[in-house]
Amino acid sequence: MSLEQVLVNLLLNARDSIRGQPPGAPRRIRLRARPAGAGQVSIEVADTGPGLDPAILPRLFEPFVTTKPAGEGLGLGLSVSHGLVRSMGGTITARNAPEGAVFTVTLPCAMAMAPA
Repeated sequence: MSLEQVLVNLLLNARDSIRGQPPGAPRRIRLRARPAGAGQVSIEVADTGPGLDPAILPRLFEPFVTTKPAGEGLGLGLSVSHGLVRSMGGTITARNAPEGAVFTVTLPCAMAMAPA
């Protein structure tokens, strides 16, 4: 289990989100990594989908919570991703932006984890 699994989950969720957009609506996924200060890196996955239901947002990383229609998701992907990121010493957050959902993974840089 790895960062790769987390990113694949976030990218697949973003893909699913933009698939449901009406014809002519923008369908973009943005992946961005940048320094987050104090020996950390931030990885952001953003989409131009409809965003996250504000009622679900506070519980989004709990097991069996899903924003997908019935029968299309188990609600485990974000919960597993949350656990993986925490086991790597990081955090994962979700928010709505004007154009859709944004997930941010913040992790310690590899250099910060290396013995001195």
